[in-house]
Amino acid sequence: MVNSKNILSSVEEKCVERGIRLTPRRRQVLDVLVQEEAALSAYEIAQRCNADSDNPMPAMSVYRILDFLQEQQFVHRLETANKYISCSHLSCAHEHLQPQFLICNSCRRVEEIDLSSSAVAAMASAASAAGFASISSQLEVNGLCDRCVHANA
Repeated sequence: MVNSKNILSSVEEKCVERGIRLTPRRRQVLDVLVQEEAALSAYEIAQRCNADSDNPMPAMSVYRILDFLQEQQFVHRLETANKYISCSHLSCAHEHLQPQFLICNSCRRVEEIDLSSSAVAAMASAASAAGFASISSQLEVNGLCDRCVHANA
């Protein structure tokens, strides 16, 4: 289980350094994503935030919060699924490479990996050679995670 308290403390420090606020609702949305291994839609996030709440958060608010969290590189949007995951480097202080995502077709777990800039450039070059203009260098690879491979063996 992820220690979301430490991760969220690190995010709060980054917000202070950047001169931005991690409001209670932003924190709540981020906490939902930090605790989840699978990507979630804005509606799934809203459901989880509202599960024990007397003050429900509308899905449109979740979308605005996700936009903010994405701008700050605290979350990533999976283009193919239109779902979100927390950045796996929230508590790191060093610079990160272009994030790429491995998505399990069985359990929907998402693993964030880094590719070197030369690997991203090679991908863009191969796309260009095939007659494609690369719009996004984000790669989303579907497959099976180790847990699901072993469970199906």
